[in-house]
Amino acid sequence: MAYDFSQLNDKEFEILVTDLLSAHFGTHIERFKPGKDRGIDGRFFADDGKTVIIQCKHYLKTGYKGLIAKCKNEEAAKVDKLKPSRYVFVTSLPLSADNKADIKKVFGRHINREDDIFGQEDLNDILAKNPNIEERHFKLWITSKTIFSRIINNAIKGRSEFELERIEKNSFKYIQTSNHARSIKILREKHVLLISGEPGIGKTTLAENLCLFYASKDFEFVNIEESLSEAESIYERDKKQIFYYDDFLGSNYLEAIENKKDSHIMKFIERIKNDPTKRFILTSRTNILNAGILYSPILENYRIKSNEFMLTIEALSAIDKARILYNHIWFSKLSEDYINELHKNKRYRKIINHKNYNPRLIEFITDTTRINLSNSSAYWDYVVNTLNNPKDIWSQCFKSQSNPYVRNLVKLTVFNGGSIAENDLRISFARLNSLEKLKNPSHTEKDFRSTSQLATRCFLNRNRSSSSTYYTLFNPSIADFILNEYCSDPDGYTDSFKSLYTLASLRHLLALKEAGVVTATDGWELKNALFKDAFEEGKSYDYLVFITYQFIHDESKRDKTIDLLTRIIERPSEITQLEMFIELLEIHCKQISIGNFEFMLRCIDNQHLSTSEIDSLIEFMDSHSVRNEDILDKLRADLEANFEDSVESSKDNLDLSDYVKFEGYDLWGEEDYCYDNDEIREKINDDAMTEYSSGALEELGIDAWEIIDRIDIDDLVADFISSLDRSNGDEYGGYRSSPDQDIDDLFERT
Repeated sequence: MAYDFSQLNDKEFEILVTDLLSAHFGTHIERFKPGKDRGIDGRFFADDGKTVIIQCKHYLKTGYKGLIAKCKNEEAAKVDKLKPSRYVFVTSLPLSADNKADIKKVFGRHINREDDIFGQEDLNDILAKNPNIEERHFKLWITSKTIFSRIINNAIKGRSEFELERIEKNSFKYIQTSNHARSIKILREKHVLLISGEPGIGKTTLAENLCLFYASKDFEFVNIEESLSEAESIYERDKKQIFYYDDFLGSNYLEAIENKKDSHIMKFIERIKNDPTKRFILTSRTNILNAGILYSPILENYRIKSNEFMLTIEALSAIDKARILYNHIWFSKLSEDYINELHKNKRYRKIINHKNYNPRLIEFITDTTRINLSNSSAYWDYVVNTLNNPKDIWSQCFKSQSNPYVRNLVKLTVFNGGSIAENDLRISFARLNSLEKLKNPSHTEKDFRSTSQLATRCFLNRNRSSSSTYYTLFNPSIADFILNEYCSDPDGYTDSFKSLYTLASLRHLLALKEAGVVTATDGWELKNALFKDAFEEGKSYDYLVFITYQFIHDESKRDKTIDLLTRIIERPSEITQLEMFIELLEIHCKQISIGNFEFMLRCIDNQHLSTSEIDSLIEFMDSHSVRNEDILDKLRADLEANFEDSVESSKDNLDLSDYVKFEGYDLWGEEDYCYDNDEIREKINDDAMTEYSSGALEELGIDAWEIIDRIDIDDLVADFISSLDRSNGDEYGGYRSSPDQDIDDLFERT
């Protein structure tokens, strides 16, 4: 793999060069901390005791002309003062034979031979002979073609593959802080890592680069978007897999808890903890996690906040903040006069020490596409104002630097819960523009494609998977800004919700009402308006069932509800809001003519039913004396699959230490253990049955014990005994915080 070393900033390049030349010359090379180097980036002593000085120049931005000018005007004088017996010059630029001759001429007698001048090609040759050095330099190694190919091959095709490509593309921005080493240690020992922290602190960036690291180590990468079911469906025993669940509770933590996502997650965590071939990384914003724990007995009882697999990113060390700022400046497109503004009077210290410092803000203040200034003299004021008032970032971009069409796309995405399918967004966008009577002489301003391109530069991400294209927010703080800006007055959000025909938007409205972002009165009035609109325009059965269910005891809505139920019976189609639908049917069944229940099969045929949905449907059929063998076959297959999953989860989560007892050693000196197979099976059955009605299993003819008996208890115990010998391995080192002088040295311009 031939590198151009553009993935590294200048300080990282110096560290790499020191490692490479140490291997090349077969000796230890002293490396000095950043600062005024006097022309010395490394030093060693030759066998004859003479001093050898090494100088590095990472001049990709200026090119060879800039390099040779720098050497003539500054570096040559430094070397004359040092008077080294031997001078080694290294650059990341490619060099021809003539280039090397020119450089030797500049430094004269100090460079003994032209092969003491190392260019890009020479460094790549040394790297090829020393692959261990390549791996030590994460940002370099992770972007090599060989490693990237391995990473992509270890991704599940579709969304996971796209995610890894995106992460790898942005890996040059990543700085390994002490949190990286701590995370690796937790994952190695516990297999599970929950990263929490405030918005913008770097949770997602850390998690993504950990995923990249493990994918490079032959772990199959699985990106979880909506449900753990997608992860469980491809969970493969004895196969190295890493699962990633960003923002696992989401902004609507109440919905997550109502849908038993908390229980599902804790079971999956227990399963992963007991499997040495698996890793599981989750992230959550601190306020969301705290609220989730408050409302979820499962998360609270599990004492998730005190668990050893949780890492809370609260405050980065000063030197970590400095490295992040330095790296963003290095890779930014800021011109020299803008960068000078940050160095003037050591202003970078004010940024590093600012109370609102976080990596996301650093990205903003160094992103030239977001800086709308006529000259550099106003840049420092822009930086200070951004740090003092972070919400002003979005206020200025949203109000002054975007048109009403872009704003509509962003509002629709926010009010849909932060994520929306492209087709849903396209249709909702047209409706909202119509409701607001937006007119613009430029056709392209109103065109969805061109507007979405504008929006994705600032506010949205456009994501593709193998089966869909969808939009998400550029970062969560956009939602905070939009909700604060528009939810104080119903006029600010009513048209957006009226334009969205999605279940996600209805759920989000209820979550906003529950959280007090939308008042109870305003929320009720909007729900009424949505109910009315729902029956005037063609919306999906799921949308209609959901909105109708919100008024289940409202007599004024009875006729509309009966009309909807009649339509579904006459023209059945798949319904995912099955329990709501069944309850509506139960209440209004006397007013509806139901000839037979074959329509129900059409409603459930192409989906896998949850256990609670199966229970609801069985209860409904029993109460109406319905006996439809096709429906029963469907319920039987789904319930058996669900129970098998529960048995598997109970088996994986079972702590066998209470059931397997060490008896001593046998005649051959082998460890001897005793255990009761029936006792272990009984425990697995008890755990698996906690969410199941034995009546439902029996009614559908499912033999729970037949499924339990398939478990090979001897193999299970053997795996447990084998796991007792596992070792935690070596420790990973990390950075230590440094005083202000080290920060000044880092920002010293040589």
